[in-house]
Amino acid sequence: MQKVHPLKKAATLFIAAFSLSSIIAVAETVPEKITIIDNTYETELDNGLKVIVRADHRAPVVTSMVWYKVGSVDEPRGLGGISHMLEHMMFKGTDTLGPNEHSMIIANLGGRDNAFTSTDYTAYFENLPAWELETALKLEADRMQNLELRAEDFAPERLVVAEERRQRTDSNPQAQLYEAFNANLFTTSAYRNPVIGWMPEIEGWTLEDLANWYQQFYAPNNATVVIVGDVDPEKTIALVEQYFGEIPPSENITRPYNFEVAQQGEKRIDLAIPANMPLLFMGYKVPSINEVDATENQEADALLLASLILDGTSSSRLPKRLVRDEQIALEAGSYYNYGARYTTPFTFVAVPAEGISLAQIEQALKEEIALLQNELASEEEIERIIGLYEAGNIYSKDSVASQAMLIGQAETTGEGWQNAENRIERLKKVTPEMIRQVAQKYLNDEQATIATLHPQQASIESSPTKRDEISDVETSDGATPDREIDIKTVGSTEENSPSEKSEAQETQKALETPETPETTI
Repeated sequence: MQKVHPLKKAATLFIAAFSLSSIIAVAETVPEKITIIDNTYETELDNGLKVIVRADHRAPVVTSMVWYKVGSVDEPRGLGGISHMLEHMMFKGTDTLGPNEHSMIIANLGGRDNAFTSTDYTAYFENLPAWELETALKLEADRMQNLELRAEDFAPERLVVAEERRQRTDSNPQAQLYEAFNANLFTTSAYRNPVIGWMPEIEGWTLEDLANWYQQFYAPNNATVVIVGDVDPEKTIALVEQYFGEIPPSENITRPYNFEVAQQGEKRIDLAIPANMPLLFMGYKVPSINEVDATENQEADALLLASLILDGTSSSRLPKRLVRDEQIALEAGSYYNYGARYTTPFTFVAVPAEGISLAQIEQALKEEIALLQNELASEEEIERIIGLYEAGNIYSKDSVASQAMLIGQAETTGEGWQNAENRIERLKKVTPEMIRQVAQKYLNDEQATIATLHPQQASIESSPTKRDEISDVETSDGATPDREIDIKTVGSTEENSPSEKSEAQETQKALETPETPETTI
């Protein structure tokens, strides 16, 4: 007789029991107040859960996501990385499912699931056949309220996270530089801390800490359910109400006051450690779209256009001049985290070419900043960049996962999905003078933080190859760039676990920086 793996058997029984229960018709009652804009339906349940459903019938698939407004920026000193650790533990089972059974059930249905943690949020998703959506909703509702946090799971998983930090940061010179850069760029903001946490914090977490974090933030009034795909929106909202509607809201959602003090002068960090090549990070603190003044004055929109002019496509100023024309850099780019919840970095990164010093590459970057400050960008250049950005947005909508990412991130960080949909129209109102003004106001020497990596000789055994060393850089939000130092991922991607993370990264990149069809963005 063929033996059945116990987890597979449990998953099969779950699906069978679920199918039987689904014979009973879904309640026809849906929330009275539903906002409908084209094919997108939005409502809020009585317990505070926000629900956004978009119908896209081009393929019989669906992406279901649950976004929690909690990330490393919400963590008090001593509990750094606890959000990421809880993400790991969310796959360890509930009072009815064992470890990893959630993922096994989704896989048996022909789907895949994952999760990611960033500075500003934690999100969980399933991509699966549209007719299996109800199972995904039942599973997510189950772990929102019934997670089992067991000591026998916690201790080994904490070791896994500690080893993850050792491999991705402590053993990676470029990641060490970025972590030092970010910690010095910010003085008081919690953005200065790594998503994965500092090692002393990781070693100090307790199971009680984790349980308290779960009870405080994993609640319907701190979450948004986003569903995009081949679904009937009203019936889908009824399903969400059926499975999530009775979950009680949290009464203890408190966040530390997050602010950043004004910088009083240039900061420098010089790191001399074993490495194969030099590296430079240069950053400035700027407002995000979620800060009132930036929204009213369109400063964030002007900063976004400035970043796209510098490094929005392969033909933008930095890669064109520094990498291809003058060949003084192996890599050169910039990134602005437009959608952050708080004051955010505008960051430059460069790897000098052989024979070029870090001082020379720093000067070249500053020359490009000076051009933005002193010369108006042409209307033609701005129109071209906006056109490419708009094309990227259109291409990203070919994927239901990318659409769900855009909606979920915008809702969770504060911009709102409707404002995100109208971003192109706001960008078209930005003038060349507005771009020059934000460059003059924020990208000046007195507000710069510069971090440089000066390679020291290392043994062959302890030194990674050049490509490995570059491609394993972990950003402030914990992710690994997809190309050899892709600054567009800085501050925009995340820690992923416990399954493959490529899809979360791809959908995130698709939303962050739309580009030409030559890229995944």
